[in-house]
Amino acid sequence: MIIDFAEWISMKDWRSDKKGAALLASPAKSFASTVLDKLWKRVTRGGNLVDLDDEARHQLRITAKKLRYAAEFFSPLCMGKAETKRHQRFITAMEGLQDQLGSLNDLATAPDMLSKLALSGVPAAGDLVSAADKGTLLNATAEADDTFVDAKRFWR
Repeated sequence: MIIDFAEWISMKDWRSDKKGAALLASPAKSFASTVLDKLWKRVTRGGNLVDLDDEARHQLRITAKKLRYAAEFFSPLCMGKAETKRHQRFITAMEGLQDQLGSLNDLATAPDMLSKLALSGVPAAGDLVSAADKGTLLNATAEADDTFVDAKRFWR
């Protein structure tokens, strides 16, 4: 794969088509904004997190992770003092949302994992899959989502 990637870069075919040429001519910050906007919309259009099923929340978690990685990758393009503060607030809100989605995913996958490890009968196993915990986690996740949605997009 590395050899293929190096060949692709060195051949520069990607620069000769119209789309590649337009991409090269556009400012990096414009490209970053487009990417971040697309990911942000995918995370925020997920709907009410409480109403989503476990698989939909897991997919939202994956998309949120992509947004966070992209936000961290493109952060050097936003070096102003205000942009830096907005970036930090945005990342903090993302971390909160990711943590809550991760906890919900752990709760959803715990029964299968315990079963695969033949630990379902262990008395403490019930503590890992408590329905009461899910309600609490769903509320905390909804709050984290509200905080994330309210966080200003640092790239705008």
